[in-house]
Amino acid sequence: MIIIYIMDKSSETALLAVEQNSNELTSLNLGVGYMDEKRVFKSSDSDDYNRLGTAVGTNTHLTSLKIHNLYNNITLNTANKQFYDGIRRNSSITELFIASINQDNVGVVHEVLMAFHGKNILTKLQINSTVYHRFMEDTLRVCTNLREIILHHCSITDYYLLPMVEAVRGHHFLEKFTLSGNYIEDAGCKALATLRNLTSLDIADNDIKNEGMIAIGNSLYENNHLRDLSINGRNEFDLRVVVDNFCSSLCNKLSINDIYTSNHTLESIKCHGLYGSRLATLLELNKSKRNKRHVAIKKILLYYTSEFDMEPLLSVKEDDSERDLKAMPHVISWFETAREAIIEDVPRAHNDLEIKKISAIYQFVTAMPMLFVPATHHDKGVDKKRKRNTD
Repeated sequence: MIIIYIMDKSSETALLAVEQNSNELTSLNLGVGYMDEKRVFKSSDSDDYNRLGTAVGTNTHLTSLKIHNLYNNITLNTANKQFYDGIRRNSSITELFIASINQDNVGVVHEVLMAFHGKNILTKLQINSTVYHRFMEDTLRVCTNLREIILHHCSITDYYLLPMVEAVRGHHFLEKFTLSGNYIEDAGCKALATLRNLTSLDIADNDIKNEGMIAIGNSLYENNHLRDLSINGRNEFDLRVVVDNFCSSLCNKLSINDIYTSNHTLESIKCHGLYGSRLATLLELNKSKRNKRHVAIKKILLYYTSEFDMEPLLSVKEDDSERDLKAMPHVISWFETAREAIIEDVPRAHNDLEIKKISAIYQFVTAMPMLFVPATHHDKGVDKKRKRNTD
């Protein structure tokens, strides 16, 4: 009996769209699962994957390739050389998603990743599966244009993470790094703290304790890129310790300069229990998109409780005999900028602002009284004295 294999309708549609280079098909899904069936290709005939690979090689509209659940009569394997060659020749796929891969399909994952190594066009890599970690490390090292890396539930420990961090160090385009649902501890967290280009870091549901979180908090003194941080889930740190550490990084109240040089970039921390805390207030202040200098000014006005000391701004001559007013215009300008910064967002600081401005000017006046007395007053005094002497 001869059995004639017939490809299912959705797969035929997807294959035809790839072959015709349809601009309506930008994402191709291989396998089965929860993905949109209209975009899924699956077949029990291995030759169909070779045909698909030939079409992928010349397609210019595909931007995303997703491989998910390779089982149940799906015959893609390492022998399908035409399929992998097609990926190598393609110049439009910039996003790769791999999920739910068992050990029987690790070879397929390796071949797919290797197909992207030579051309370095990937901007997003997402792997939601436990695969051979060396594959990830090698791919991260050679794909220097990656902007987003998502390694979710990949059984990554510190042992595997440290070389991955070294692999992406110096990747200037990398902005988002997601490592949720793994087994990262303090050593891995300290390594991640050294990546200063990230705008988003997700380390939720790991095994991070206080030491690792403090490393992240301390890195904020030098990191002015990170905007979003996720630390939810089973992490084992003490929330009070984390709040105190991050508050210090976002608003170091030791001096005006320390506040000014604090972190004004981090805007969001996803963590249960932060609502209503000091840290939540500081994060809200950091959300200002208009001018980060204004954020610093608001923090100074709200949290610096000591008198504004103008002494460091008073220029002292070498002989220490007199002072000048070089800093005065800058001080007045600072208060005018402060007024602009708080005009809408911090109403309760309005009254304090005027008081502090007057106090600052008073310090200048008391430090250099003769420079504030009009010259005409001096002249009149001298003339009167001379008249008395002549009489």
